[in-house]
Amino acid sequence: MNRWRLGSFSGWAHSVDSFSGKLMAMNPVTRLIMERPCTLSWQTGPLRAPGPGEVLVRTLLSAVSVASELSLVVGNTPTGFPRQLGYQTLGRTVDGRRFVHTAGHVSAAVLGERDLIPVPDHVPDGVALAVVLGEETHKGIRKLAPQPGERMLIAGAGLLGLLTLFNLTRRGVQGVTAIEPQPERRALAELFGAQTVAAPGELTDESFDLGFECSAAPAGFTELLGRLRHGGRACVLSDGNWGTLSLPPAFHTRELSVVASSDGENYQSYARWLWTHADPLLGRLFEVRVSAEQLPDALTKLQTWPRPVSLVAEWQH
Repeated sequence: MNRWRLGSFSGWAHSVDSFSGKLMAMNPVTRLIMERPCTLSWQTGPLRAPGPGEVLVRTLLSAVSVASELSLVVGNTPTGFPRQLGYQTLGRTVDGRRFVHTAGHVSAAVLGERDLIPVPDHVPDGVALAVVLGEETHKGIRKLAPQPGERMLIAGAGLLGLLTLFNLTRRGVQGVTAIEPQPERRALAELFGAQTVAAPGELTDESFDLGFECSAAPAGFTELLGRLRHGGRACVLSDGNWGTLSLPPAFHTRELSVVASSDGENYQSYARWLWTHADPLLGRLFEVRVSAEQLPDALTKLQTWPRPVSLVAEWQH
């Protein structure tokens, strides 16, 4: 497991000790709020008692979807203010049960139990965090409805791209190709089962049947569509894109189809599948850790490259 320490990054030398004590006090709930672009703060306030069918869940881990959340933080993605951040959260109830939910970067939450995703004892924390975006990427796969023998291309081997790759290969799809600029992510894509992993501009093949846009980059989207055959199909899974995703000439000349996919349809159903395919490799997606009090500075630091696949805040109680 890798841990980002404030002292290991230039310009991150200030102390967080005074804040740590405030966060630990949890009087009684603390949440990360974006007041305006590039301005993050902690909001502390009361937490109501659980009602019928509700439970109190104390946060263990909250994961950052790097491209999407950073795009919000820097103002690339329009949003209202104040805005709470995060949506991949693992917590524990007072009776020791673990659940995944989407309350975000918050120390605790009162939630309806039917909205929680229970995590079996055999599933590691890092694997459990994959369930939210795992279902959302699999929804995109379902939209394209891959057929036997079809060749698939993924643009971007970040969190979305690697989970798309996992969903495809663990369901028996072979011959998946990925495009990714970062060498570390290309190595991960190979571990996740990609048959071919190329840097941008290296591919010459233009006969892929299906494409998955996970790069959040206009250049990645353009290259993806340019590698599809006539009549090819593509799904845009990335949001918080760093620029406008424009349709290149290949979209018209090759009569391509492009659909989008956002939130998942049935997280509980996907979780049941994932728990039977709880590959420890998924934990590699969530290795980079910071303490919760370091999260605002860590999100700001993500504006510089290279960025980790994900970033996980650890909460202490």
